[in-house]
Order: sequence, then C-alpha cells, then structure tokens
Amino acid sequence: MHSPSTDPNSPLPQANASFEGKPPAPNKSVLPGKGGFFGRLTNLILDATGFKQLSAWKAGHVVGVGEGFHAGRDHGVELGRVEGRTEGHQEGKSEGLKEGFSQGHSQGLDEGKLIVELRPGAISEPGSPVIKESALFKDWRFAITPEMESEIRQDVVHYLPDQPPSDDQWKMILSTTPTTSVVAGAGSGKSTTMVLRLIVLFHYLKIDLSSLTVVTFTKESKLDFAKKVREVFDLWGYEVSEKKSLEIVRTFHSRILSFAKSINDLRDVKAFEFLDSKPDEDEKEGSTLQMKLGEIQLDLMNSLYEKLYETNATFRSLIGHLYQRSLILESLDKDNPEVQKRQDKAWAMAKLDRALCTTLEGLWSDAGHWPIEGVEPTQKKIRLLGKDFHVNGYIPEYNTYVILGVDRSEPEDLKLEVEYGWFLRKHVRDKRTLFQAFCSPRVVYLSSYVDAAASVDALRGRAIACPKFFYKVKGEISSTYIMEAFYNTASFIENLGLDAVEAIKKMGMYPNDPDAAFFHALGIYWAAFNEQLLSMSPPVMTFNSMFAMFSERGQKNFGAVPDSVLRPMTTLLIDEFQDVGANTISWVRATFQEVEARGLAVRTFGAPAYASLMAVGDDWQSIYGWRGSSPRFLMEFGKEFVSPKHTQVFMQENHRSHQLVVDAAESIVKKTPGFKDKHGVAVNKTVIDDQIPVSVRELDWEHVAQMFEWHYDAGHSILVLYRKRETKKEAKDKLAHIIQRARDDKRSKKIKFLTYHSSKGLQANAVFLLGDCEVTTSSPSRNDFYAQAGMGSPSDPCGYDTAQQQEALRTAYVAITRAVTYCYWYISWEEKVPASEKASRHIRAHEAFWNVATPRPTPLSDGIKRKATRAR
Repeated sequence: MHSPSTDPNSPLPQANASFEGKPPAPNKSVLPGKGGFFGRLTNLILDATGFKQLSAWKAGHVVGVGEGFHAGRDHGVELGRVEGRTEGHQEGKSEGLKEGFSQGHSQGLDEGKLIVELRPGAISEPGSPVIKESALFKDWRFAITPEMESEIRQDVVHYLPDQPPSDDQWKMILSTTPTTSVVAGAGSGKSTTMVLRLIVLFHYLKIDLSSLTVVTFTKESKLDFAKKVREVFDLWGYEVSEKKSLEIVRTFHSRILSFAKSINDLRDVKAFEFLDSKPDEDEKEGSTLQMKLGEIQLDLMNSLYEKLYETNATFRSLIGHLYQRSLILESLDKDNPEVQKRQDKAWAMAKLDRALCTTLEGLWSDAGHWPIEGVEPTQKKIRLLGKDFHVNGYIPEYNTYVILGVDRSEPEDLKLEVEYGWFLRKHVRDKRTLFQAFCSPRVVYLSSYVDAAASVDALRGRAIACPKFFYKVKGEISSTYIMEAFYNTASFIENLGLDAVEAIKKMGMYPNDPDAAFFHALGIYWAAFNEQLLSMSPPVMTFNSMFAMFSERGQKNFGAVPDSVLRPMTTLLIDEFQDVGANTISWVRATFQEVEARGLAVRTFGAPAYASLMAVGDDWQSIYGWRGSSPRFLMEFGKEFVSPKHTQVFMQENHRSHQLVVDAAESIVKKTPGFKDKHGVAVNKTVIDDQIPVSVRELDWEHVAQMFEWHYDAGHSILVLYRKRETKKEAKDKLAHIIQRARDDKRSKKIKFLTYHSSKGLQANAVFLLGDCEVTTSSPSRNDFYAQAGMGSPSDPCGYDTAQQQEALRTAYVAITRAVTYCYWYISWEEKVPASEKASRHIRAHEAFWNVATPRPTPLSDGIKRKATRAR
C-alpha cells in the first residue's frame, strides 16, 4: 500500500488541512472578481497574450488546490477503503484464528476432561465383536404388492376356473412372511394349493428354480406332486420337464443324501436302506417311515453279527442269553382273544392230544430228527384247565419241557387221522396257545427240523454256531428277526434325535429285566455297525446317520457343504409335516442356521428374497409315532422355527367327503390334544347333500360281501382297510368271487386292500374298515427314550404310551376320512384284550353321523349301585 507522500494519485499535503479532511478557508483578498464584463475581458486579453499576472495566478492556485484536494480526497478514500478492508481482513483473520484456536483449544480440553470423568465404568479395552445368537430367518417380507396380488387372483381364475381357491387357501398362496405353517385337514386340497404357491414364487416373484424345493415323505407322493407341478406350470406357459420337476420335488431321504455326497470323502456314499435299489434309482417304493430291510441289508447285518459273536465274548454271552429266552414259549394273557377262542375247546382238544403227540413224533422220526440229543422222549402229562395234555420231551439240565410242531417242509393239508381230527397245523396251533396261557413250567416249542438240534444245544449252553432267532421286546406287537429288532429299535431312538449308543447307556431298567441283555447287545452291535458301514468302499451310511451328521449337533460339518447344495433349501416347502421326527427337524433348523450365517440370499430375478419355510400338515393325521414322528412340531411350529414374523393358516374346507363322514371322524379325533376351534366343512358339490351316516356293526362277513358286491355293481371305487395283516387274507378269501369278477372285467384297479396307515392320501366312494383302532401294550423302553428326548410331558412318565393312545384315535380319523360317500366300520364291542385306548369307545350312537346297526351290549354290573349325586 502506498503512503500519502509517495502515492502519485494523492493530493500534496497541506499544512492547513484539517483531520476531518476539510479544505483551507479561501483568502477573499486575492480571489478574482466573480462578475463584470470588464473583469472577464481583461482576463481574456491577458490569457491571449500569455501574460502572467501574479495576483491572478495566486487566485487560480488557491482554486486549483481546493478542487484538486476534493477530487484527490474522494479518490484516495475509495482506494484506501478497498485496500484497508483487504489488508485488515487478512490481518484480522490471522489474529482471530490465533485467539480463537487458543480459547477453543483450552475450552475443548476442559469439556473433554469433563466427559471422560463423567463416563461410568472402567476405561474401555479393545476386544472382538459380540457373537450374536444364531438366527434362522431375516426380518423381511415377500414383495407381493396389491397390484401383484390382483394379477395373481385374476390369472388363477382364468387358468383354473373350476378350482377357485378358498379364502384360507389364498392366505397360504399369498403369504409374505418368512415362515408359514398350514394346518390342512383331510381333503382340503393342499397339493393344488402348494403348486399355486410355487407359481407365485417362480412366475410372479421371479425366484429361480435353483432356490426352490418341495419335500415330501414317499416316492409315490413325490411323483404325484411333480406331475401336478408340470400340469399347472404348463397353464402359465412353462414347459417343465419331468427331470426338472423331480429336481424341485424331493423326498427327505434323497435331499439329505445330496448333503452327504457333497463331502469329499463321501462323494460315492450309498444309503444303507437303498442298497437293494436299482442302479439308476435313488429311492424305493413306499413310505420311508415303513422301511423294510431287504436281502442285501440283512446279509450285511448278519455278517457283522456273526463276526461279533465270534470275536466279542460279551456280545456272545448276551446273544446266548437272548436266544435261550426266545426259545421258551412266550406266555399269553388268559384274556387274550386267541386264548378265549380255544379255552372252551380244551376238553375236545385233550381227547385228541395223545394221538397228536404220536403223529408228530412219527413225522420227526421219519425225517431223521427225532429223538434229539439232550432231549428225553416222553409223553408226560401236563394238567391244563383240569384236562390232561402231553409233552413230547424233557430237557433235565434246563428243567424244560418240549412240544413239537409241523415243519414247513411238510404238506399244508396234513390231517390228524382220527375221529374228529382236522388239519394238523390247526391242532398244533390250538395246543400251543393253551400251553402259552396256562402252563406254568418252562416249555420249548420246536417247529423246524433244521434248527431243532441247535436250539436244544443253545438251551443246554452248548451252542456252537451263531444263532439266528426271532425276538420280541416288551411292548412290541410281535416278535421279529433279531437283526430287524436291532435295526427297528435303533432307528426309533435316532428318529427321536438321540444317539442310539448313548441313549441306551442312559436307560434305567429294573433288576432282572429280561430286555436288559437285548439293549446291551444292541449298543455293542450298533456302534460296530455304523463303523463298519463307513469303512466299506464305497462308504455306506444309514439315513439317520446322515441326518445326525447335519443336525444341530453336527453344525460344524456344514463348513464342507457348498452353496450349491444349500441354496435349493433357501425357499423350502414341506408336505406331510405332521410326520416329521426330531432328527429331520434338527436337520432343517441347522440348514437354515447355516444359510443365515453365510448370508446366502435366494437367487431371484425380482425383488430381493431371503430364506423362508412353509410347512403343510394335519396334526389329526399324525399316525407314525411308533417310528418316532410327532404332531407336536406342527402344533408348536413357532417355537421350533423362531421367525420375526409368522403366518398360520387353517384350511378347513373338505373337498372330498360329505359332512356326516367329516363329523363322524372328528367326533373321535377331537378327544386328542390339538388346535382349538378346528372343524372341517364339506364343500364337495357332488356329495355335499348326501346324508349317509357311517355304519357301525359287529363283523359279519355275509354283510361285508353283500355291500361289497352292491358297490362293485354300482361302479364305485372301493377301499378295504384293515389293522392286522392276517385280516387281509381272511377278507380276500371271503370276497374271492367278487375279486375274480373284477379281474375278469378288468376293473381290479377300482378295488384296493390296504392297512389303515397305507391308505393315507387315498379315497374311494365306499370304504370298508375291518377292525378297531386300539392300544393293548405298554413299552417301558420307549417310554424311557421318549423322556430322554423330551418328547412327552415332564409330568407323564409314560409319554410314549400316551402318544400311542392318542395315535389310535388319529388312525381312526384317517381311515374314516378316506370315504367320499359310504363308510362301513366293522368292530367288536367286546374287549377281549384290555385296551388302554380304543377308538370305538368314542362312538355315540345318538349322534346323527353314526348308524350303529349292532348296538353296544349293556356292560356287566360291577356290583355297585350308583345313586344320584347330592346337591351341595
């Protein structure tokens, strides 16, 4: 910035200039005249001649200085203001920053110290992030907008005009929450509804098929569902191949097999239960809940059984004890119907008994197998029901009697050739039954020429070869081959989500419990069995081992499972959810935990989508508790699969039966615990107006044949259902002429003979039910395992028995609801064997939906007269 003395644009400094910037006062004596012609003329002349007039100069100088001062001052002030503002701003800013920083820094330090001093607790130490609790599902919703919902509804009406979904079905189809449980009653049309749900997921929400899986239990239901997928998708313009549809619809077993095969060391693993399947098949016919061991599986089990018997002294001793016990004739309760049926014939049987003994001994002798070393031949008398019967031999070392049977190699039509004699096998069966119920001494029943000598050696403690025998665990309905008994018992334990070997060690058994040796032997065998399977090449595993491997106990194993195996499970629909066991539940939960932990998103071409589960089932149709299944997982779905938001749907419209069939079945099953306010409503227009109650009567084969033929002539489809397999043979014998007519007419497919359990999912115009649904046994061992698994009520020491009693009523519900129009139920009112529960007890003849043709007999008096209760 220039100083006033050097700035060329500034006026010269004046001594008279004041601080206020005012010019000096003019000297009036030297000022030129302001007016007058003469003055102006004189100045002009002087200017023209260049003459310098001193007085004029002075006057001009004063005026020039004044005018210059004003102009210079104004200009200088303006320049000074600009320059001063710029320089002052810079200097002020610098000083202000220094002073502000100093004051702010000091104040900030003071305030910072105050915060630190006021913060509670010790000074924070560094550490790792908190591990949050495992979650199954994110808090999200399917992006079904009102506009999309309207489009879906219009399209469904367009493509399926004859099958409009009900309000409840729409709730299932359009559910937006991460989890949805659907309680679908009998005949509710759940399969079609589930396929429409798939259409919504794929067509409207754009979820890729690689992220979709439907899981069911049987190969038959899988094939049926896959077919519906192809048919419905075709309506929406998608041609889905059979192969692709079967990649979407899977069974539990085929799905868990893909998990096992994803592990490097198990790429070639084979399922033990499917070893007898064809090379190109990964599944077997029938329900996976009713698995039967084939020849290949039994050979494999037998080889290990024989090896353990030879090498393990403890195992050999246990098997020897079990074998001896199996040889002793199993006792029967005197109230058993088979016993009561023969009890009244004891006198006639005794008269023929000596002839029976002689005939049998002759057959055994002719075959070269009698007498047997170690058995003293004798027809010693045994007193039964006040009558004399005879045995064929006696084993003194074991204080045991021997009676002989008919070897399977002998002709079926052998008869006892005496007066009143009949088929030989029938006489033997009758005699054996009486000995089982009324003979106190130990008795061995020998019916095989080949096995007889080995059996006697075993009783005498001299068994050399590894014994093969049938065994019955207390509480089971019948005895089974020892290998099948091992497999079935271990499978039940594992279906409960338990480790079989560990659960056996935790059992509590009373001293001298005859089954203690069985469970000890099973523990030894099962540990060796699973180890042997894995050591095979290629390795073999049972399905339960696979489920356990990828259960919540095996969560670490998921680290080896690739995303490609997990992703199809991200959008999961489970059918027949009432039949799941604890092991499958644990696998599904562990899978969703892994999906969430990886942040594995659903592959979609629409709005973002994440893991979801829809489960469809009916607690009233849960009938596989004897295999470890339970309806509790459906009834307590929200606890088993915790989700930020859940939808529960009740599909109660029955599209199969008329109302009286529905009401009759529900009147029984409602005695079991379950969902409240659940009631099926008949909507099948073809039968909705029918008023044909369920017919109940004592078994009368003449009536069965008469009604069976009437329905066949009417062109109706027919189901004949039974509880016991021996009933099937009897039924086919009684109905043989009509069955032959059906073959001749090529209409055999319209008539089916099935067990109550096998009929689930089927229907017919007319259904014939042969036999009650009852529970006549109690299983201490299964009650123990049930308690270990936490399956029953903590206050119920017999949780399994209780579950079986409830299941008997649910089985009746399943059987009755197979009927579209006509249902005939043939039972016996008389309880020849005491039952802890019986479905027919809940029949009330006065209800309109029952037609009790042969009423329940009046019960015998207990000798106590009931009086009216006194008012309090």
